[in-house]
This record gives sequence, structure tokens and C-alpha cells, in this order.
Amino acid sequence: QRGDSGFPCSSSFRHRRQLRVLAALNMRTLCLLLAASAASAFASSSPPAQAIKNIIVTGANKGQGLALCDRVLSEHDDTRVFLCSRNLKRGQGAADKLRRELKERGITTCVGDGVDRIEVIQLDVTSDDSVTSAAKCVKEILDSSSCESRSLYGVVSNAGILWGYPLSDLIDVCATGVRRVCDAFLPLLQDDGRLIVVSSGLGPLMNGYASEDRQSALMGPSCTWEGTIQPMIEECLDVYEASNEEDRPAEFENIRFPGGPFADTAPDFHMYGLSKMFADVYMKTLARSHPNLRINSCDPGLVYTDLILKMPRYEGKTRDETNGAQTPHEGVEAAMQLLFDDVGKGAESGMFYAMSKDKTELQYSDINKMPNK
Repeated sequence: QRGDSGFPCSSSFRHRRQLRVLAALNMRTLCLLLAASAASAFASSSPPAQAIKNIIVTGANKGQGLALCDRVLSEHDDTRVFLCSRNLKRGQGAADKLRRELKERGITTCVGDGVDRIEVIQLDVTSDDSVTSAAKCVKEILDSSSCESRSLYGVVSNAGILWGYPLSDLIDVCATGVRRVCDAFLPLLQDDGRLIVVSSGLGPLMNGYASEDRQSALMGPSCTWEGTIQPMIEECLDVYEASNEEDRPAEFENIRFPGGPFADTAPDFHMYGLSKMFADVYMKTLARSHPNLRINSCDPGLVYTDLILKMPRYEGKTRDETNGAQTPHEGVEAAMQLLFDDVGKGAESGMFYAMSKDKTELQYSDINKMPNK
């Protein structure tokens, strides 16, 4: 339609312009929708950040600790271990050797976006500063990781000593050292995380030998480190320092922590058992105060490592000559099951675990007696 001048009518012109604007807007909207759809498709096709199980193992540069790291990485490809070693150089050497062995067996040593499955952490369980620094280092690694997990799946307090040490050293490593590790790393555990204290059957034995009032205090719900365990430790240390080897069995009997048959025949076992007993007791207090976690102790049994080779009975012997000592890889079976199987939770947390005599079943009891093996 045209006016008298021959130019298009103003109403028709406006209508066509509106149509062109709408068409342009529709095209822009379509482009935006296509771009959003492409971005969504790309995101859905891109691999998500991988969720991995981060596990701390102390005393991991040799023996059972190293064997546990090996089995964790070999049997569960969604894991990363923090291999803790008092000596950083030895820890790095153990990690390098483990990486080579894993690669030879066709097992990947990286997850996600090139994340190393083995992190070496310097950690001395007898040093507050060392344990605190180690925990800070682990947290920084977790926070900066490209993997989805930002917390610990498990903590295994494995570092220990056994034969030929004074009670003060045994307590510092096997009892107070356990407390240092648990207190430092427990806050980094995920909500349903697992904490395992590698103990000894001598722990429940010494608990069972203790007087009724001692057991009642150690096993009771009001037991704490500061109010119960630490004062008893100091009492034991005072008696140890004030007595000679000949008088020591009677002196410990007087403070109601006798060693049973070990007091005279194997006093090192008596002292070692006391240190493990105190560690088990602290483990139980943690389980009581953190019911959402799986916190337990376990007994590996007799394992052929340098720990037993310091004992006169096994010194210089091969494993076959020990009459039944397990390999380190066999000895960590209880810890492996506590880490990965659906056990050790609820009413079964805060307990003492061990493999059955035929090694086919994980059994448990309270910390003042051995499981029925």
C-alpha cells in the first residue's frame, strides 16, 4: 500500500521493521540456546573429577606399613596412600620402589588428572611438631587436589617398636604416638571414615591381667586421656624408673598392672603390652565420642619383619624357621578388611579385631580380651 507521494505508508513500514527485529531476536535466542546446549553436552561428555579414597599409613616405609600400602593400591584402583615415614629419604626410596613394582604388575600409579597415587609424608610419631606439620601438609594436598575427594577415607596408625626398648620409648611410640596421630588426622576424616590402630594381642592380655578397679576405670564411659590414661601411664613410668629388672614384676603387681607369665619370663612383652593396652583404651574413647566413624584396633598376629628379628627367639632365623610367622602382606589382612569391608561400625566400633586361626574370618571382642580365635 502506498500513499499519495508514492512512498510506503508509515503503518506498513513500522510493521515490517517490527518483523525484522523479532526475527533478529529469535535468531539471537536460537544461537544462545544452541550454545548452551553445546556447553551442556561438552560438560556431560567431559570426565568428572574422580572420587578417590585417601588413606594415611604411618610407619609405611617398610614392613607391614609398606605391605599395606602395596595391597591398598593393588587391590583398590580408586585409592591414594599417604606413605608416612619418620625418615623422608627412606620414605621416598620405599615409594619409588613400590611405584616400580606396581608398574611391573600393570597397576597404574596415577588417578584422575595425573594425580600420583603415592604421596610421601615425613612424620615422626614421637614429635608433636612433626605430626602437626604432617597433618597440615596432607590437608594442603587434599585441598589442592584435582580429584573430587577433599578428605581422608582412612587413617592407619601402624608405626611401632617392640623389643629391647625402655617403657618410656614404648609409651612414646605405641601409646602417646597413637594419640598424636589420631588427634591430628581425625578432623580430616570424612563423615563415615575409618581409623585403625595396629595393636597387638598383648594389649588385651595386659588389660585382662589388670585389677578389677583398673579395668573398670579404663573400660568405663568416663575414661579420658587426660583424666584416666595419662595418670596411669605416669604411674607406670615412675615405677619403671624407680625399680630394677629383678624387682619390677612385684612393683607392677603393687600398682595393679601385673604382667601375668610375661612379667618374669618376657618382661619386654609385659612393657610392650602395657603400651598397646593404653593405645587400645584411647582408641575406644575416640570410638565412643565419634559414633559416625569406624574406629577400631587390630592384631596382625606374628609377622616376619625386623620387629620380631630383634627378639632372641627369632634372631637370625628365616621365616620358615619361625614356625608360622606370616609375610607382611598376610599380616595386614585384618587391617585391609577393616578398611574396605562393611565391618567395624555401630556397636562393632571401638573393638579389637583379629583374623581367626585359619585366617578365613575376621573376629572381634572388647579390648580386654582376645577374640575367640
